[in-house]
Amino acid sequence: MMKISRLLSVLLALVWIFAPASAVNPYPQLEAKAQRAFTHAEWASASALFDLMLEERPKVPSTYGQAIVSNAMRSDTIAQMRLLQRALDNHVPFDSIFSRVRQWSFHLGKTHLYEHFLKEAQRSYPWMRRAVDARLLAYYTFRRNGEGMILYSRKMLDGAADNVGFLTTLAEGQMLTADEPAAVTTYRRILVVDPKNVNALLNLGNIYAMHDDETSRSIAIDFLEQAYALKPTPYVAATIARLKGK
Repeated sequence: MMKISRLLSVLLALVWIFAPASAVNPYPQLEAKAQRAFTHAEWASASALFDLMLEERPKVPSTYGQAIVSNAMRSDTIAQMRLLQRALDNHVPFDSIFSRVRQWSFHLGKTHLYEHFLKEAQRSYPWMRRAVDARLLAYYTFRRNGEGMILYSRKMLDGAADNVGFLTTLAEGQMLTADEPAAVTTYRRILVVDPKNVNALLNLGNIYAMHDDETSRSIAIDFLEQAYALKPTPYVAATIARLKGK
């Protein structure tokens, strides 16, 4: 009986050693093929292979990210939303899916794929609205898209009117779109919420310093001196001295 047991053990070991790798552990082989297809922009093959990977392991955010981006490269919106629903069905946090789509879109230099995916997700799942708005705000800030920054900072301020971060992004967007009066109003609003906000003080000082009239120069000096008192730097000191004609 002992000899038979040993013989079976040897046979099983031989099967494990000499069997094709795909027969023993198919997932790594599948993953290698999927990554190769993704690298070589074989989007139809990549989409199919990532789908098979998700059959085996349905909770891996990175696989969903690459699968969604592969389908985005094929302009297949339906497949992208199907994958998002699949992730939700498997209790994968949607925020982790968004992060991976961002990662792989940026990796390809196709950042607009991430933007389009977020907007489609928001249309398909209205309950994700605020989370998507926050991500779109971050995306447009990264892109320095002034109009997008204004639109989505205002969306985020709806319900969080005194959020200094959103107000700051709104002011930056207004400056990018050359709406100086609106930016001044927003920076002053920040100071109502946070009177010691150095960033707002500096920006207001710099905005007024760009004007040649005496009144603007005086206002600029006032804001810059407040900023300097909170955070002294050689640049601010030099700017104040220049404005005072020293």
